[in-house]
Amino acid sequence: MKKIAWVILPILVLAILIGVVWRLGLFSFDIMPKNLTPATVKLKWLHQSQFAGMYVAKEKGYYSREGLNVDLAPFSFEEPTIDAVAEGKADFGVTGADELIIARSKGLPLKAIAVIYKINPYCAYSLKESGIVAPQDFVGKRIGLAQGIAANSPYFLMMKKLDIDRGNITEIVTGYDSTELLNGSVDVLTGYIINEPHQVLEQGKQVNTILSADYGVNIYADVLFTRDDILNENPLLAEKFLRATLDGWRYAIENIEESVGITLKYATDRTESHELYMLRTSIPLINTGKSPIGFMEESEWENAQNILLEQNLLTKKIDIHDVYTMDVFNKISQPQ
Repeated sequence: MKKIAWVILPILVLAILIGVVWRLGLFSFDIMPKNLTPATVKLKWLHQSQFAGMYVAKEKGYYSREGLNVDLAPFSFEEPTIDAVAEGKADFGVTGADELIIARSKGLPLKAIAVIYKINPYCAYSLKESGIVAPQDFVGKRIGLAQGIAANSPYFLMMKKLDIDRGNITEIVTGYDSTELLNGSVDVLTGYIINEPHQVLEQGKQVNTILSADYGVNIYADVLFTRDDILNENPLLAEKFLRATLDGWRYAIENIEESVGITLKYATDRTESHELYMLRTSIPLINTGKSPIGFMEESEWENAQNILLEQNLLTKKIDIHDVYTMDVFNKISQPQ
């Protein structure tokens, strides 16, 4: 009997340890079960810390734990995210609430299941030495706007809300980095507070940032969405994907440096310092403390639609409940 006990005891201890490690999600994806359901996610932009939670979910085995083999496909101009999901080339996507509302108004069967960036990162930024610290300071200045009217709708609405005459501002179309601000071509640039201002800091200069959300102009920036047919015919797929993704984001927020290291496996052309800045700056926009990560408010969706209507980017009002659903989030939030 003693011999049998000495054989069984180590096996029991090993089984317990494996169970603990499994529950903590510490297995890497490559030693998970091989019979995984494939799922493709089309990102909103190129690989960077903006999507850190999803890289963590993949590399820490959260997707595999749910029985999924997830492919994280970066954005491409040849195949926009909205189109990829609508056409069935991807199962899930990351996009802005404004883009999703417009897509739904055109009849595309797409719906949001959670939000990542509850506070929109859109901002204007200037050199510290300029003294430009508020939208009212834009009068008489040269403002650089990245290409695309929709991309700058927060700027236009902010000006309108504050009753600032844009006729007294010189607006210049620019690129997607800080070049024009650094070389003096413009006094202010627009971009994401989690990204472009850091390019100025890297050049040894201080920067002022003006977040549009601070002036009452906020549109959910990154929402996770899928097609109606998946929600109707395979809701379990959506539940598994969302559960793992939100677990990934919670881990990323609590383990910043490790998560940036994971991100750099995908964002191979990025620097560690920039990705650390991006993730650290993102956290207050994702985890606001007012509601759980991923939770969506009806009022925010209504606000986004009203902004689009005011900017004539939407021709008629639609039922906002056709654009998002809390069903998946509520399902995975229930006690197991």
